Amino acid sequence: MRAPSSLALAVSLSLVESLVISCASSPNATSFHTSSTAAVPKVAPPKDVVESVEPWTFHGAEGTIIRTPHYRIYTTEHNPIFIDRLPGFLEASLTHYRIAITPLPPPRLRLDTFLMDTRPQWVLVARQLLGADGDQLTQIQRGGFATRGIGVFYDIGVFDTLAVAAHEGWHQYTQRAFNDRLPVWLEEGLATYMEGHKWDGAEPIFLPWANIERFDQLRKAAAAGDLLSLADLLATSPHDIPPTAGDSLVTYYAQIWALVHFLDAGANRRYQPALRAIVSDAARGQLRRTLLVKLGSKVGAKTITTGRGPGALQAYIVDLNLDELSFQYDQFIVELVAPGSRDRIVAGRSPISSPAR
Repeated sequence: MRAPSSLALAVSLSLVESLVISCASSPNATSFHTSSTAAVPKVAPPKDVVESVEPWTFHGAEGTIIRTPHYRIYTTEHNPIFIDRLPGFLEASLTHYRIAITPLPPPRLRLDTFLMDTRPQWVLVARQLLGADGDQLTQIQRGGFATRGIGVFYDIGVFDTLAVAAHEGWHQYTQRAFNDRLPVWLEEGLATYMEGHKWDGAEPIFLPWANIERFDQLRKAAAAGDLLSLADLLATSPHDIPPTAGDSLVTYYAQIWALVHFLDAGANRRYQPALRAIVSDAARGQLRRTLLVKLGSKVGAKTITTGRGPGALQAYIVDLNLDELSFQYDQFIVELVAPGSRDRIVAGRSPISSPAR
């Protein structure tokens, strides 16, 4: 069973890295000492996604480079189940990213992904990628991060590691495929939305509702009265929340998971067109322009620069009433965490009475 805080700590730095060090040049292979929706449909990878396999060593550890149509996987992992499932899981994840909300383009380049067998190896990769900035990752006890289209994680068990890979994979994908950056709350919210999956034999089924960790934390925080207001949620970045702040970070991730579900399926799908348009325009490079035109140069520029606040929603939802939106979101959470909902979450089905993913 996953520790409730582990996944959130694992992903909290993915956005930080993309913001803080995005100007750094992407490493090449030699820098790593190489020696050589209704319900979301089942997303199955092609039967044979592996294009090539070759030996690789990392600081003396024997490993492998696995190439698929969209990924280049560097791994020192030796668990045969992991090695067998990872390539297809990543390709299926990418397919899911591209159809879950709105049709999206493929990444322009292969996504480099590092799955390390041990945490010390993962720390070494982080420091080679990030230099001194990699030291901040030592606060992560379980998980991984993404920066400049590169995902880096290590073995914390097959299911947990693949959940991290699905989350970080969304960040990898947007960093490589999108022309404009999404707002912080939506970038992170969609990453949590992409985590949910189950297995049908050896094939993954992606079900955004099937996220027991996020649901349990949301219900716990709601019962304790610890939820952020919608205004505060939209204004917050995970970078603002120190890992020492109790459950605040995992509650943040649970709330933005619920927020994306709300925008997609709540309020009789009133906000779904806006959600789809924001994501599509970010991919096409039209989001920045729309924010500047609809919000004005000052507010638009601030929204673009900080990635925070309700600006994107105000630009894409006609006559938006933020008080009404906040009330509807709060009521959505009340229904979401109501008694009896958990069984539907376990099954990957919506606990909301109106039609939903």
